[in-house]
Amino acid sequence: MGLTVDYCRISLDKSGAAQGVESQHTENEDFAGELGRTIEATYTDNDRSAFSGVERPEYRRMLADIASGLIECVIIWHANRLHRSVDEVGAFIRLARAHGVRLFSVSKAGEYRLDKAAGRKELLTDTVEAEYESGHRGERVALARKRQARQGAYGGGVRPFGWGVDTGRVRSVCVNPKAPPMERRYEDRPVLDMTRHSEAEAAEIRRWADDLLSGVSMNQILRDLAARGVPTVNGSQWNSKTIHQILTHPRTSGHAVYRGEIMTRNAFPAILPDDTREALITLFTDPKRKTSPGNTPKWLGSLVYRCGVCDDGSTMTVRRANGGDIVYRCRERGHCQRKQSDVDGFVTSVIVARLSRSDLADLLPSRTTVDVAALREELVILDARKLDAAQRFAMGTIDGPMMDTISAMVDKRIAEIRAELATATAESPLADFVGTDDAAGTWERLSLGRKREILRLLATVTLLPTGRGTRTFRPESIRWEWNA
Repeated sequence: MGLTVDYCRISLDKSGAAQGVESQHTENEDFAGELGRTIEATYTDNDRSAFSGVERPEYRRMLADIASGLIECVIIWHANRLHRSVDEVGAFIRLARAHGVRLFSVSKAGEYRLDKAAGRKELLTDTVEAEYESGHRGERVALARKRQARQGAYGGGVRPFGWGVDTGRVRSVCVNPKAPPMERRYEDRPVLDMTRHSEAEAAEIRRWADDLLSGVSMNQILRDLAARGVPTVNGSQWNSKTIHQILTHPRTSGHAVYRGEIMTRNAFPAILPDDTREALITLFTDPKRKTSPGNTPKWLGSLVYRCGVCDDGSTMTVRRANGGDIVYRCRERGHCQRKQSDVDGFVTSVIVARLSRSDLADLLPSRTTVDVAALREELVILDARKLDAAQRFAMGTIDGPMMDTISAMVDKRIAEIRAELATATAESPLADFVGTDDAAGTWERLSLGRKREILRLLATVTLLPTGRGTRTFRPESIRWEWNA
């Protein structure tokens, strides 16, 4: 005689206490007693789905024991605990019949007679019903999420950076849900209005967009975030992928999205205008844009100031001198060693003086006469054309080559529009200084990356040799060539 065993499973164990499978096992034991049997072994897959393709180690071990002739009877609470996919039922039935294994169900209050056609049909029917219920429930959830997106409502999940305003209400949240019930602790947490901006985070997003469109590198933005201690939503470190996703996500422009598709335009107040977001998409997809990792400059003039001895475009880097001072020196041959604080302080004073002049606006690039609103509307129309073509292809009214031609033409025009928008919305690094009477204060508030871009835009700074033994900083040892 083989063993009488039971199999227990739940898909989602939120508490981590396995109480669901324990309840099943208790019910199975009681039913076994009614049958005059005793459960001698238990196979438990806690927090595991029963869909085909999902690994269930204990289920696989039970099948192996059946194949080895160790098991005579299997007790389950319901057919949906054993399978939720008809793909696996046939294989189980064949294996059980080959080894004379009997299958009992608590909810059925009886046996699936696998040796009879009616019993096999009954098991298949109960499994199909379970598969239908699970699929139907998933469809209902998907429809609810889609409806929420159309209505501009927040569908739940991790709070998107830039969104969420305290409503003044709270809800109780368990902070240790996997602990036993008597040991669980609860905290009151604020309920957020996810249709409104978190102003501090929205300002960060706008700052990133301005910096990137002004020529600041992504590495420089990440260094600045770390230096200022700006927190992420989940406490992890900032990375370029996260910045990229936030800046290019349609929600950042106020659109409600479901599974990557814009369901409702302008459902929320926008953090970034659509044309700015499109310009960023163009920037990130530019094949000429450098994306390989490298050292991020920590100093104003690193790789910007030039060596006056080489005088061939060689730039300066920062090192620590023997005496402990931080100094600039030629990247190639160590020429023109100069104390970093002296040089950067002087360069800053000259730049701020130039930014304080009344003719600063003359340095700003003239904007192209582009109808941004019209281009933005054309993008919406082109997206709709692609969707329409895909639907017609699915219905068979157009063939594959026609679909490819339509997609290629639409994608080409989308790329052209994004390039026009990028030109129209490109930011000048000097934009913050127009109309301000506090150039020094504005300069101080800028990120290092923005300061470096302003330096590159305004001037070419060359450090000249000063002769041996010269320690006092002299302004004439710096050559200025104003670019504008």
